Amino acid sequence: MTLLPDLVREKITDLRCLAKGKIKKEGCAVKLTNIPPQRLIIDLDKPGSPLGSDKKRCDYLLVTTDGQIGDLVAVLELKRGGLDTKEAVSQLKAGARAAEKLVPKVRAIRFRPVAASGSVRKHDRVELKKPGNQIAFHGRREAVRLLSCGGFLTNVL
Repeated sequence: MTLLPDLVREKITDLRCLAKGKIKKEGCAVKLTNIPPQRLIIDLDKPGSPLGSDKKRCDYLLVTTDGQIGDLVAVLELKRGGLDTKEAVSQLKAGARAAEKLVPKVRAIRFRPVAASGSVRKHDRVELKKPGNQIAFHGRREAVRLLSCGGFLTNVL
């Protein structure tokens, strides 16, 4: 059986957009501790991104698989300071649309939109739970999960 990260990698024509195992942008990073090693991290801001250079996008697309947790797709937006909820939702929706083009619908896949920020306010948590701010992927909608910069990604997956 072909692993999901391998299926997605086959669709990437320019490998310069692949990240080398870190999720970090402008002063905000998340820890990948306990994320399965069978993973693909696409930096959507780098040359070769499947979104092109002039499109709205989130920062990263993570595709992973593991015998225990199964297949997982996560779109991530990282902000060093405070979070602009409307902008983050817009960027995560764009990332989810890109993921839909890359990730086949051939099996059950967990989807997690994640916003990591240097300061997470109660207002942001409330806004992101509203139905209009949920992110669609393969016909399902998921609320954005919030994570503080420096946090463990597994805590929101």
